Amino acid sequence: MLFGAKSKINGGRVMRLLVAGISVLSAVAILEPAVAAEIPATPKRERVAERPAPQRPAPRPAPTQGANWTGGQLGGSNGVSSVNNSFVDPGSFICPPGSSFSSNCFETPFSFSGHRTVYTIGPFVGYRWLVGKGPYAGAVVFGIEGDWSWKNAESSLNQATATPMFASGSNFLRTDQFFGSVKQKSDSSIRARLGTLITPWTLVYVTSGVAIGEFSGTFAYTGTLFSCSFSSSCTSLAGTATTAASWNETRVGGTVGVGWETEIFPGWKARAEYRYTDFGTLTQHFPLSTSCSSCGAPSSNVSIDMRESFHTFRVGLGFDL
Repeated sequence: MLFGAKSKINGGRVMRLLVAGISVLSAVAILEPAVAAEIPATPKRERVAERPAPQRPAPRPAPTQGANWTGGQLGGSNGVSSVNNSFVDPGSFICPPGSSFSSNCFETPFSFSGHRTVYTIGPFVGYRWLVGKGPYAGAVVFGIEGDWSWKNAESSLNQATATPMFASGSNFLRTDQFFGSVKQKSDSSIRARLGTLITPWTLVYVTSGVAIGEFSGTFAYTGTLFSCSFSSSCTSLAGTATTAASWNETRVGGTVGVGWETEIFPGWKARAEYRYTDFGTLTQHFPLSTSCSSCGAPSSNVSIDMRESFHTFRVGLGFDL
């Protein structure tokens, strides 16, 4: 009996526990959909298409530092000058009595020219503008420049001649003594310069402008007539013609040339330049003093024609102002 009663009691407990478990499971089954509805669903991660990484621009090369081609410049130059001094006297003569010029009395030719090469030196000053965005090859440089140069370029000739002459049945001897000199003392110019940069540091250019030159000279002539006879030879003085003159003149001409300039240190530029300068023809007139009792067509004045020009090659050094 006791065993049976215990079995009934245990059986009842088991049934109660089983019922309680089923009730709990039922409640969970009922509540789970509601709880699931209350909790927001986690969105699924979408695969984002890969974008290419932005490309960085290639680094630019550092700008090349060039020379300064805008601003003032002061410096000096020296070199050699091949000077042409052309001197011609076509008008000095004295003719014996009974003669006429260009018929049986002629002028003794007197002329000389020289191409002496002399040393020249002087300063220059100018201002330049770079026409462009920067110091790169091909940019144009325009400038104005003035210079002054000293030189001592002198040419001269001393000439003596003796010429027999015949007029009105008489014999005469004419002696001519000439001396002439011409000297280029200094020159200056005011010029425009126009060039192009072949590198950021090197300029080639052409230049042209007005030249001013200082010239001096001298001329002396003595013509003497001697009457000749068989007994006394040519010892009797028949007449003289003389002149002596000097001058100093400043003339205006033109100059043109080409050059090269490059920076050797920051702010310092070396240059080499060739120029041709021409001052044209210069004419001087002087009176001729004649002492003759009966001379035939003595000249009354002296006319001298000169042509002054020179070639110059210079090298120089300038610094930026």
